Amino acid sequence: MENNKQANKKLDTQCLNKYQHKLISLISTIAYVNNKYKKYTQSNLLYYFNGNLRRNGHKETTLKTLQKYLYKLEKILGVTINYYRHLGVNMGTEIHYELKYTKKKCHYIINKYFKDKKEEKHQNRVNAHLKKRCNKKENVEKAECLYNINNKNKEEYKNKTKFIEKLQIKKYAKKSKIKYNLLSSILDLNLNKEIAIEIFKAIKRDENQAKPKVNDIKRGLKVKQKNLQEILKKVKNQLTNEGYSEEQLKKKIKKIYEQYENKPHFIIEKDKYSDLKKIIEKIKKTVEYTKKNTKESEKNIKDNIFSILIDQLRHKVAVEVLVPVLKDYLSKQDKLEYGKLFNNQYYHDILDLIRSEKELLNDCKSKQIFK
Repeated sequence: MENNKQANKKLDTQCLNKYQHKLISLISTIAYVNNKYKKYTQSNLLYYFNGNLRRNGHKETTLKTLQKYLYKLEKILGVTINYYRHLGVNMGTEIHYELKYTKKKCHYIINKYFKDKKEEKHQNRVNAHLKKRCNKKENVEKAECLYNINNKNKEEYKNKTKFIEKLQIKKYAKKSKIKYNLLSSILDLNLNKEIAIEIFKAIKRDENQAKPKVNDIKRGLKVKQKNLQEILKKVKNQLTNEGYSEEQLKKKIKKIYEQYENKPHFIIEKDKYSDLKKIIEKIKKTVEYTKKNTKESEKNIKDNIFSILIDQLRHKVAVEVLVPVLKDYLSKQDKLEYGKLFNNQYYHDILDLIRSEKELLNDCKSKQIFK
């Protein structure tokens, strides 16, 4: 008998709420850590708190959850004084937690808080039930035959019917893929099931009729986008041939396509809109013109090769004969390259050319050519 009484006492004092138990454990942990350390961190507190939870058969918690518990102890329950001080960049935060009351009194405050909450919830449930059941219109007789099916409240029956109809309307709307805002608007009107379903059918008919139009518009846009690509490609090729930088043109044309991708008619319909004309003018102003520079560089290469070959061959061939032969030879080359100069290809070609001409000339002229 005595053992049973002791068991009952233990059950009475036991914490059935896990959250309540964790807060009580945290109070004990704070008291222990304050006795053991003068200075500590939240990580130290978390280590001892998790140890305490493990011993009491609870799961370990995280630092973020610990911070929420500490906030609850100070701001809601008012049993601790929490000290925080930020020490600066990369210096961390200084903390300390002090119990306002003795450990026993802190436990009492926490238990009382949860007990009051529990009683409050119970009272709210009771009040809600009484308010629902004890209608002012009901008399004693109705209260006595409350569970008689024949005396059911007609209002309750209507509400049940409406509730079931609402569920059926929602189910139909979900099946028909009706948009949520339309569904909520129709539910707010409190229409009966048949009318609501007819409205949904009408909406779906309109949507199905509109779909082909949308598809035609999309198809038409794709065709126009393809035409836009072709027109811009032609513009790019034309300007490249005129001598504008191909790399810069590629970037410009890409930007123009992105700009007009969803409104290609402004470029395609060039008789109606002047966008294409303005774009070409703008490109010509902003993109580098390279053809002139290419011609100038080709001329420089030709002059340089001519000068070097004159210096190489002047000791073997008379200058007055060499110059016209060299000019004629260089003008016939498709592309002059320094590589062919440095590997002596031009040098040997000109010598071979002059030797072949030498055979056609008489001895007298050949003496003038070769020293």
